[in-house]
Amino acid sequence: MSADVTFERVVEGDDAERFWNLYLDAFEPLRTRAAARHVLYREEFDAEMADPRVTKLLVRDDQGDAVGLTTLATDLAAVPWVSPEFFAARYPEHAARGALWYIGFTLAHPGRRATRTFMDMIDALVGHLAKHRVVCAYDVSRFNDDSLRFADNLRRHLERTQDVTVETVDRQSYYATTFH
Repeated sequence: MSADVTFERVVEGDDAERFWNLYLDAFEPLRTRAAARHVLYREEFDAEMADPRVTKLLVRDDQGDAVGLTTLATDLAAVPWVSPEFFAARYPEHAARGALWYIGFTLAHPGRRATRTFMDMIDALVGHLAKHRVVCAYDVSRFNDDSLRFADNLRRHLERTQDVTVETVDRQSYYATTFH
């Protein structure tokens, strides 16, 4: 199963529809697995697909079907839940040259997660990030960290393939108090 990875600034029309359906297939389970809302509403998804400040890595199979998607904000102001000032204070040189980026989400079709598709997409993304010498931030839900060890696996892959430093820059915990 081969896959074609492309970088696009704007995704509209039939392509947006195909990738919206893929997004739902991949992210629907997070509705009940993460305290923060990880599943965009359709209008939010469409706005992100149309925003040229957000690069989209699109992965299609040999038949042209949508099988993977990553969003990469090259302007932190495009990410409503991120504080550009937080990152600029910590990485002033990168901020000065517009090299503070944020991975919004990355996903592969549930049936393709155990194939090369996901790693092909990650490798294309990592090559792009390394080429631009950026600080790239991202967040990972506790569910994905605990069950899939996503952050640890990504860190190990990055350290094997690139000259990088990976650090936890912040952490947020959600609590619930039940009153009896």
